[in-house]
Amino acid sequence: MVVERDVRILFSDTFLIGIMFANFAIDLFVTAATFGRLIPTGNYFLYIAPGSNFITASVAAFQSGRDVWREKYIKDLTSYLLSLPAPRPVFAFSRVLGGVVRSLIATFPGTLVISYLYGITFDPRIFAAFMIVGLFSLGIVGLSITVSSFASSIEMFVTVRSAIQLYLSFLSTLFYPATVFPSILTPLVASNPMTWAVEAFRSLPQAHGLLGPISALIAPSVAFALLGTVCYLWYAKL
Repeated sequence: MVVERDVRILFSDTFLIGIMFANFAIDLFVTAATFGRLIPTGNYFLYIAPGSNFITASVAAFQSGRDVWREKYIKDLTSYLLSLPAPRPVFAFSRVLGGVVRSLIATFPGTLVISYLYGITFDPRIFAAFMIVGLFSLGIVGLSITVSSFASSIEMFVTVRSAIQLYLSFLSTLFYPATVFPSILTPLVASNPMTWAVEAFRSLPQAHGLLGPISALIAPSVAFALLGTVCYLWYAKL
């Protein structure tokens, strides 16, 4: 019921869904195609393609955190929602899962497009593709709810969200390999969830199983999701 409510909130703003898919299309078919022509070595278009979808996933994931913030500070709904006949930890974790479902819906067309480009549309590895997107979204939704728990204003939330998205996009292997970065930045790049996600997706055409590409994402994504759940319960008591 909680997840269904979050999905209904997503579809209540169909314009936003259209904007997210339009941004994905621009990132993929304009930015990636342009950069692919500028960089003659290798197939840069396919290299950058997964990142376009993960950027959309992160935008959708942070919408969940924004909704949580609005429920407390604008709509004053948090106390009511937590009074519903469901254990509070279950309800809080369901908010995280609801955000994951929303991200999967928002990225569904993009995941299919990139799976087609990677030649795995009619292959069991397409399930791994959706699992990678889902695990990445799980961690970012948890992180977004954590941010919303400590943000005292929408401006603070937007500022922190922008800083995180800047880190995810430009201190990762989304646009270029880790060898391009100065050695001092290598630990930041290697610990970036976006790096784990895009590298896992890029490994799918050569993968011989489903577990290998997603294994690096499981522990950190679950940890961020649990952090978001705990923070949601904590800030609801304030």
